Amino acid sequence: MNMETDLTLDTTPTVYVRTIDASEVMEQAANAGVKLDSDATLYAIHDENGQRMAVFSDREAAFAAARDHGAEPVSVH
Repeated sequence: MNMETDLTLDTTPTVYVRTIDASEVMEQAANAGVKLDSDATLYAIHDENGQRMAVFSDREAAFAAARDHGAEPVSVH
């Protein structure tokens, strides 16, 4: 019996959203002219290798941005 299998691989990249303290990005924010409260909690998107790609002020915005750019966001605790 000869059977052909058609495998469709999902090529949607997975990104990881985790909370970070604003203090982690204060210097970069200041260099970009952005003022942050050092006690604020932010939400960072990271690629599969752990590289920070973007930072948002709320979780919903981070997830929406990831999806808008063709990625599947996953929450990291």
